[in-house]
Amino acid sequence: MKAKLIKIWEKLKAILKQGLTPKQLALSIVVSTLVSIFPVFGISTIVLTFIALPFKLNLPIMIALSYVVEPLKLIVIIPFINIGGRVFGAEHTLLSFEAIKASYEISFFNTIKSLSFELLCGTIGWLFTAVPLGIMLYFVLKMILTYLGKLKANRLKSN
Repeated sequence: MKAKLIKIWEKLKAILKQGLTPKQLALSIVVSTLVSIFPVFGISTIVLTFIALPFKLNLPIMIALSYVVEPLKLIVIIPFINIGGRVFGAEHTLLSFEAIKASYEISFFNTIKSLSFELLCGTIGWLFTAVPLGIMLYFVLKMILTYLGKLKANRLKSN
């Protein structure tokens, strides 16, 4: 059983890494993470698809990672809204995550309409914090993945 699982994992790993350079893999990871924590619920898969296809990024990795990272959105949405509110000089919102979730459960479009200022503040907060962190993460990941690729190539040469 264990050997079968290892064989399946190796095939899956080969499919996910197929034809990706360290730059493409790092970009896939960072874009997926940034889109997944964007402060609007229900758009990540569509947005990731539209980004991945023209840039030839690994869509399966991006979507899988977006599902893993999505719970992080629950943690950062209120801080993003508060940061955006400070940028606009707005009063502190008493909006809670439960209120946002309840609004989304009722209707996506009514949420966009009724919470548009909060979502705008969240977007600004996301731009001011997540995007710069994502850019830094991209360069760090690219260096790490390039280094790991060189290590693997050296091991293959020595064998």
